[in-house]
Amino acid sequence: MLLRTIQVNNLRCFERLDLILGKKNTIISGGNGTGKTTALEAFSLVCQGKSFVSNRSGDIIRRGAPGASVIASGETTTADPLSIRVRKKGAKTEIFLNGKPVKKASELATSAPVIVITSHAATLLTEGPGNRRALLDKTLFHVEPDYVEEFKKYRRALRQRNQLIRGRSLRKIHRAWNEQLILVGEEIDRKREDIVLRLNAELKSKAVSKFFGELYFRYMPGWDREKGYRFCLSQAWEKDAQLGYTTVGPHRADLALCDKNGPVARNLSGGQSKFLVSFVLCSLTKYIFEKTAKKTLVLVDDIAAELDDVFISSVLNMLLRQEGQVVLTSIRPMELADFSKNADAVLQLD
Repeated sequence: MLLRTIQVNNLRCFERLDLILGKKNTIISGGNGTGKTTALEAFSLVCQGKSFVSNRSGDIIRRGAPGASVIASGETTTADPLSIRVRKKGAKTEIFLNGKPVKKASELATSAPVIVITSHAATLLTEGPGNRRALLDKTLFHVEPDYVEEFKKYRRALRQRNQLIRGRSLRKIHRAWNEQLILVGEEIDRKREDIVLRLNAELKSKAVSKFFGELYFRYMPGWDREKGYRFCLSQAWEKDAQLGYTTVGPHRADLALCDKNGPVARNLSGGQSKFLVSFVLCSLTKYIFEKTAKKTLVLVDDIAAELDDVFISSVLNMLLRQEGQVVLTSIRPMELADFSKNADAVLQLD
């Protein structure tokens, strides 16, 4: 996907904003309070149907306006014309793709890969495992045609098993749902692990090793692999019955960034964490492109926050090597070195 223009209506501070994007690299510049993050938020809305800042429509609609909308035009990976319109009104979201309504935001999100790097990026390594699982799953939604359905099947079987557990049903009734969990869960696990292996290969690159030595992700599938998912699911029955939910499976998986001495995430500075998360996200866009030829839209808010000059230069070099479009914000674009020189458009917000 390639975005050419974007029109923003009644989004936060903007009554109306029109932007013409560069084909590859775009810088959105302006002082504090000029709406740079809101401009990036508009890209997120029009490509994913949701904001990366807030899930509450009331937070993003300009005060006094009945609703907000974002309209984008561009072209698909096959150079066909593309138009997207997303409208927020109250709790309702309306999405139109080439003039036709889209029922679910997930349909829009899976067609157009988007990653967002913000000042909060570092928390991906230290907060709960849900966001790390989601990172793997969102990547798989793009590269594996059947993964969305497999994921839905697993969630459905998990809900049914949990309902039966809470209803104190006989253990034999659970066997059918256990089989579904095992069948789909093991496939989800296999595909997630493939991505982790790819990330670990990328982490061996000089771009990372020159700063941190040898790093790797330890993947924990959500059960003891040596014993097997079937055995662990059976063994957890009494504990699950007491707690009222299923305690083993892909929904309990996690990733831990490690060196030779063990997990390192909580020992890293904010700048180090942001650099590593940026590296991981850029590696995933590369993986998506190699597998599908889909070009990812990369949104970067306040690139300089928490990063020293060396890390800024390294991240900017990563962004310049991206296959898709990059849109980043900066108070001082001329400090972005080679990225500024290679920008197709520098858009000034006042």
